[in-house]
Amino acid sequence: MTDAKNDDARRVPAGKSRVWNYHPALPISMSPVFDLPPKPRAALSWLLGTWLRLTPPVSHMFFAVMAYAFLWPAMPAMQEFSWGWIAQICAINFGATVLLASALHLYLFVYSQQDMRLKFDIRPMEKSPRFTFSNQTWDNIFWTLVSGVPIWSAWMVLYFWVGANGWVPTMGSISAAPFWFVAFFFIIRFWQSFHFYWIHRLIHIPWLFKNVHHLHHRNISVGPWSGLAMHPGEHLLYYSGILIHFVLPSHPLHVIFHMFALNLGAVYSHSGFDKVLVRNRETIKAGSFHHQLHHKYFECNYGSEEIPLDRWFGSFHDGTEAATTYIRARKKRLAAKG
Repeated sequence: MTDAKNDDARRVPAGKSRVWNYHPALPISMSPVFDLPPKPRAALSWLLGTWLRLTPPVSHMFFAVMAYAFLWPAMPAMQEFSWGWIAQICAINFGATVLLASALHLYLFVYSQQDMRLKFDIRPMEKSPRFTFSNQTWDNIFWTLVSGVPIWSAWMVLYFWVGANGWVPTMGSISAAPFWFVAFFFIIRFWQSFHFYWIHRLIHIPWLFKNVHHLHHRNISVGPWSGLAMHPGEHLLYYSGILIHFVLPSHPLHVIFHMFALNLGAVYSHSGFDKVLVRNRETIKAGSFHHQLHHKYFECNYGSEEIPLDRWFGSFHDGTEAATTYIRARKKRLAAKG
């Protein structure tokens, strides 16, 4: 629905609007990797740019390397189910989630270290009967820790058990296939985007939305704990992206990074702030305005910026008022059908 040729003419600088306390420059853009005609320089810059500054994926990699190097059970120990190594994986996952989500929540919401600067939605976290415990924050913490982290951990336990027994293709060492080892980290990002789009479209089918996905969409103005506040059925689908590792040769670090990206990435993307400021300096990209638009308008931006599936399938909201008009009309059409 958007015309890239007209983007410059429609460009709105970052700032406030009647809808948003803050928005990035509009219209928002997608990854240039799939642009036609191809833009190799822009695509390469985008691919490498993720890793050359402090970004959420770099943070995920840091968590993954630390976990694998110092905390992860040895593969031979995981050949048989044992409460020892299973509890070890669960403890690592709980620790990483609580550490990151608590740090962002305390910094941004409890102590308000950057006030409302770069916050998308001006509304605070809510106390409302529609949330579990009538409190948005406690609701989000409950569903994250009682459903999200256990299901995330169960998927990882399953993978490492079958991997340790040699029932799926694995990489015993980095030196065995160094090019694939590096390339697969880039592939994981695109697979994550592709998988998320399709399972997200699935749970927007009216029956599944009403009975499953609605729990997550109670969060309109979001915070760090909102990202994983989902129904158990949605958690099961969300983390099923790990299935790619049952098919393609994977090093343990690939799997840990991928699953941390799914889990910790949701914490960052739902932080509600575009970036984290420390002493008025931007330190790390945090929230996703692309996904914030989904929480406000629902039937748009099902995927992420890595693959422009929303643009290809007519569900892309680029943040402009014209896009809002289009998406509202689209929502009416969908409601009429279903």
